[in-house]
Amino acid sequence: MSVTLSTSKRKRPESHKLSVISVENLTDTSVAVTLAVPPSLREIFDFQPGQYITFRSVEDSGREAHRSYSLCSTPADLHERGVLRVGVKSIPSGTFSAYASEELQPGDTLEVLPPLGTFTTQLRPDSHIGAVIAGSGVTPVLSITAATLQLGGRVTLLYSNRTADTVMFSADLAKLQEQHGERLRVLHVRTREDASHPLLTGRLDAEKMAGILREFIDVRDVDDWFLCGPFELVVGARESLTAHGAGRIHTELFYVE
Repeated sequence: MSVTLSTSKRKRPESHKLSVISVENLTDTSVAVTLAVPPSLREIFDFQPGQYITFRSVEDSGREAHRSYSLCSTPADLHERGVLRVGVKSIPSGTFSAYASEELQPGDTLEVLPPLGTFTTQLRPDSHIGAVIAGSGVTPVLSITAATLQLGGRVTLLYSNRTADTVMFSADLAKLQEQHGERLRVLHVRTREDASHPLLTGRLDAEKMAGILREFIDVRDVDDWFLCGPFELVVGARESLTAHGAGRIHTELFYVE
């Protein structure tokens, strides 16, 4: 007996037009873009903290272009207020990032694909989330942080930036600390200026990472670790955490376009 197996083609995700509510300056080189999601599309754009959305555009050549950005808002923001928010860091050779920073205005519309991504975990009221992040790598972790705190959990962030002026979402983090107190702990690493402690000053290499873990963080008290940033930081942090007995570790490399 012969059996013929047939597979159906996977349906291509459909993009939807969403209106821009605001474009907020975060630093000299980054903005936060907030989008309005009508009630009819909220189920389609439902997401887990840590996932991303993709903007679709057609270039002058006719080629279709896609740029993905992690969501920094929470599912509650979508359900209760109908909004999605992403952080966009601009570079001179960027395409969408330069457009978002220089031209995008409230009232404009963008074609957006529904959320995707596996940089997530099942959050619980007793969760203790840890993260090692650099620069724009804070974006998905901000969503995870806010959602964890909303549930009653704890978060420890090790956040590396060049200077205090280059910290994306510094106001959001300060507000979360004000609201949730000791349940949110942020250790700021400064690579080009003095930080609050010698271990938090300078490049976050494997040796410095090991010192920070010994001095400030009980690795085994953390349920899930999220690492997001440049390749060297993510690999080095994963090796250090593993050597210190960390449990679940989630990684994502961040690219700026």
